Amino acid sequence: MSLLNLVSPSEREAGASRAPDFQEEFRKRVRWAWRVLWRGKFLVLAILLAALVPTVLYLQQITPRYTAETRIMIEASQVRNALADTMIRPEWINDVTVQTEADLISSRMLAHRVVEKLGLANDPEFNPKLRAPKPLDSFLSSLNPLSWLAASLPSNEAEPSTLSESSRAEIEQAALVQRFLGGLQVAPQRRTLIIAVRYTSESREKAALIANTIAQLYVLDRLEAGFEDTRRVATWLGERLESLRRDVVSAEAAVEEYRAQHGLRRKGEQQATINEQRLSELNSRLMIARADLAQKRARLEQARQLMRSRGSVEAFSDVLQSPLIQRLREQEATTQREMSDALKVYADRHPRILGLRAELNEIRGKIAHEVDKIGTSLSADAEAAAAGVRALESDLNGLQRQSDVAGEAEVRLRELERQAEANRGLYESFLTRFKREDQQERMQRANARVVSQADIPTSPSYPRKLSLLMAVGMVALIGGAALVFLLDRLDNALRSADETEELTGLPTLAMVPYRRGRDVSPVKEILERPRSALADAVRSLRTSLEIAGAGQAPVIMITSSVPKEGKTFLSFCLGLIYSKMGGRVLLIDADVYRPRLHTLTGTDGERGLAQALLGEAQIGDLIQHDVAGTLDFLPAGRAPDLPELLKGAAIEEMLKDLLTRYDRIIIDSPPVLAVADTRVLARLANRVIYLVRWNSTPRDAVRNGMKLLNGVGAPVHGVVLSQVDQRKHARYGYGDYGQYYGRYRDYYAE
Repeated sequence: MSLLNLVSPSEREAGASRAPDFQEEFRKRVRWAWRVLWRGKFLVLAILLAALVPTVLYLQQITPRYTAETRIMIEASQVRNALADTMIRPEWINDVTVQTEADLISSRMLAHRVVEKLGLANDPEFNPKLRAPKPLDSFLSSLNPLSWLAASLPSNEAEPSTLSESSRAEIEQAALVQRFLGGLQVAPQRRTLIIAVRYTSESREKAALIANTIAQLYVLDRLEAGFEDTRRVATWLGERLESLRRDVVSAEAAVEEYRAQHGLRRKGEQQATINEQRLSELNSRLMIARADLAQKRARLEQARQLMRSRGSVEAFSDVLQSPLIQRLREQEATTQREMSDALKVYADRHPRILGLRAELNEIRGKIAHEVDKIGTSLSADAEAAAAGVRALESDLNGLQRQSDVAGEAEVRLRELERQAEANRGLYESFLTRFKREDQQERMQRANARVVSQADIPTSPSYPRKLSLLMAVGMVALIGGAALVFLLDRLDNALRSADETEELTGLPTLAMVPYRRGRDVSPVKEILERPRSALADAVRSLRTSLEIAGAGQAPVIMITSSVPKEGKTFLSFCLGLIYSKMGGRVLLIDADVYRPRLHTLTGTDGERGLAQALLGEAQIGDLIQHDVAGTLDFLPAGRAPDLPELLKGAAIEEMLKDLLTRYDRIIIDSPPVLAVADTRVLARLANRVIYLVRWNSTPRDAVRNGMKLLNGVGAPVHGVVLSQVDQRKHARYGYGDYGQYYGRYRDYYAE
């Protein structure tokens, strides 16, 4: 049995319904987040610029640093037994050994040697005394209050120092080495015998030079350590051999004395042959050197004769074979051709002619200078050849004198021969091993080698401009988005139909656009321009009322939470729309506290509703007929005792009387939060329209106003958003139908 069969059909249907609900809720949340971000895009952009601009300025001020890397491989050394022919197996290298070598590379001893070799004490990067202060550092120091405090404190420079000059030098040297070590990084590579040596400096060439110098000095230090070990063994062997040699010399002296006493002769043919060969060789070399000297002197004399003649020196072979002189001759010929061509066009004193003539003289001067250099070279060669001849003659004379005293050299030869003959046993073996160790010392190799030299870095390692800018930009974007969401949550105004409906639980009947500097009166815009955005918004409100059965609800009241939300203007426009449909329509200004409708209609507002309620005049005498088309208008009027003016019974009787004369009555009431009379009028109306100013009215005001109206049972039909900035509303994308104003603006052609 499958798992689907274990689930009842009702549960499957419930799960299937929950999935679309979750998806729709997710889409809704995403759309809401996108709209919030889109509305706050300029704030996010401002925060991004506020973060990037100082970062870019800081990156322009900061000195870039470059990191060069060299790699060293640690090797195990093979130890030879000085008294045997066997090789000891190389020691095993583990991570501890590699880490120890890494610590040696980063030691102060090696750093001190690098500093001395490269003369970093005279480098401003490592010696702050030679460094000029940067403008940014000076500016930040001036802003630091601690620097002002330090400047105001008394200086102790006048106090005698207890440190000697050598101690101060050591302290400065230690500080210099410490600053040098600050740019060094030694990193053993995991699971290998490779150590990466990295150095960071303000100069890319200096970084590569220091990294390579550290590696070279480390390898040299390892080599010297090996030499020291071998040297200790060789010293012991040398001491032992010296003792044996003294014995051999003593024995040979005794043998020589014995032979002299007995008139014995030694065989020196081989030595004589060697002396003769050396004499013959020196004679041959001397003859060749003298011939070469004669040839060079002849060439020098020939060159001097040609230079005296000043006419044929250029025919000398060395002059003809000189590539530089050949190029100068080509330039001379080219310049002469140019001057010949120019003389055909310009006069002899023309600047072009003078310039070519000066260039020709300069080239000829260079040729003469090169010829002089060739002559000087020939003279130097002749002098060097003469010195070589003199040296060979001196060697030949010395060898001849040495042949005269050949007996002393033969004594030494006999000493060596007898030393080899007298020590066939232990000394022969000992000497052989000693010589092998001596050669081993000369062939000593370090236990480390450089496997990768540091190249000059092509890009700075600090600061990572792109990474830093991306990080700052990302933080700024996240912070800006968070601020946008925070401000959106803290914002208490209503900007969309969805927000209004969510807050009030009532439908949004219309969105009345904001009129930007309109010179056209609402009468003309409603009656004469029916395709305007304002006329369409008011018609949308009228359509909503008609669909909801407003034909059976002739009394329509328009109110708001607070003043200046546009209810007076909307009341007038709605009255115009209804009057245009036909029938009898009456517009009543019930805001006796702040009457404004008479200014829109252009009528006298001194007498009206107040006088009718006080019984000072008949209602029919106070109504002004046809103030805008067929629209009749009842002004608010003025009365001294306003709080006691509006009473439920009087207003109700008056409305019943007016309904016998008019098909539709539109009441412009005071704000519901301002006075209590609005709630009295709301109970008498058939439909109450609640007006909310777009991006202005606080949510609490709307919530409290709706609470008061619902408390008296007012028939609140819906909400109208007034003074909507269509461009901002469409650009910010609040998600209601007002977002698409830009797409159907052609329908509002006027």
